[in-house]
Amino acid sequence: MFPLSRFLKKLHPLIHRIYLFLKPAYWRLRTPAQKKFDIKLQYIFIGCFIGVLLTALIIPAAHHLISYPTDETQAHFSDLITEEPLSPEKTADLKEISISDNLLLNEAESQIIPIALQLNKNETLSGLLTRANVNIADALAASESLTLITDLRKLRPGQSFELYFNEDNIFQGLKMEMRSGEVVSTFKNKNGDFIPQSKEGKIETRQISLEGVIQSSFAAAAKEAGVPNIITQQVIRALDGEINFRTDLKAGEPFKIIYEKKTTETGKEIGKSQLLYVSLTTNKDTYQRYYFVDGLGVQGFYNEYGESAPQTIMKRPLGRGRISSNFGTRIHPVLGYQIHHDGVDFPAPTGTPIPAAADGVIVRLGRNGGYGKYIKIKHNNTYSTAYGHMNAYNKELRVGSYVKRGETIGYVGSTGRSTGPHLHFEVIKNNKQVNPLKTYTLPKRTLKNRTLQAFKERALEINPEYIYPIKN
Repeated sequence: MFPLSRFLKKLHPLIHRIYLFLKPAYWRLRTPAQKKFDIKLQYIFIGCFIGVLLTALIIPAAHHLISYPTDETQAHFSDLITEEPLSPEKTADLKEISISDNLLLNEAESQIIPIALQLNKNETLSGLLTRANVNIADALAASESLTLITDLRKLRPGQSFELYFNEDNIFQGLKMEMRSGEVVSTFKNKNGDFIPQSKEGKIETRQISLEGVIQSSFAAAAKEAGVPNIITQQVIRALDGEINFRTDLKAGEPFKIIYEKKTTETGKEIGKSQLLYVSLTTNKDTYQRYYFVDGLGVQGFYNEYGESAPQTIMKRPLGRGRISSNFGTRIHPVLGYQIHHDGVDFPAPTGTPIPAAADGVIVRLGRNGGYGKYIKIKHNNTYSTAYGHMNAYNKELRVGSYVKRGETIGYVGSTGRSTGPHLHFEVIKNNKQVNPLKTYTLPKRTLKNRTLQAFKERALEINPEYIYPIKN
């Protein structure tokens, strides 16, 4: 007797009899292979039925075990409080973000207590509120009200929230500050409805000037002077090709750095800090670079004359690693026949960051046939570079984004026609692929006429000591 027959006999005798009546006629019509398949299907059916039955039994039991305890036994939510009850000054701040006098936050007889929580990985806003002992109905209502003014799907782990409760531990609302500086919130009114609201936060832009003297290395001296690591990297890129930071610098040589940072009114830094000016002396020569964006949106670093330095396209974007396939004719590992290989393949673990080989504008980003996930960067009217088989892109980049040499544009993968994770790298000269392992230099760019005048004005804003020099 088959497993299904035994199962049906125990489940219900009548169903078992019907099964026995139908089985002989059905069974005679089946081939041996079909009978074998039917037996497997019976096992699958029994397994699924048992799984559904166990799920139906386990979920209510688990819910009972993890359900929140009663008021007599539960830990008081004040154990989560990270601040003292709001002072009159903070209460005044809350009134600024309220949209009407009907909000419970503005009732004088209610003491409002805040707690601060951060979003965990793979956690939703409703999950965070439930973690803070907010009842499910309020958690869902608060989340739904915020979806009217912001996309909660874009929340990232680490996002900070301020939750507000009254003296009876009843949830009253929440507020959060977005990376853009916008403050979004939702609070209960007297009817118990959550009212969403948005307030554009004030963003302060500051220029910070730092000076130092090199003792052992530029990186160490910059760190000692308080220069953020991201600015140190931008300095190295700005002077790339003119200064070798390992061999050219000597002890006692000075440097000056001016950079820009943006903060919200609560002191939270948003976006990336940007290097505006660097002056570095080595071997009695002083190198100065000013950050300037022209009228077309092209970014770059220019010397005091308004000239950018020539830039060499990287030959090996992933460093001095192994090459699995060179430029030229080869037997394609997937197609199996001889074909010209238009680039160079650099094997690397999946997820390895891929830097841009030179400054430029992204002109293509997306899937491209056998290339898989693909990016193409235009550097000038002559040169472009292309990157294939990526696992993922830098999420901040789009077609039209300007990228700097060394900036991460994506991550190594094995998409498209690929036998393993690697970067397929191409250099394109006058719309034709050329050998990436040869040297290609982008000529320096010289600002002229109105653009040069705009540069002079911007340089003076950045560095009040700037004077346009007269060439000898």
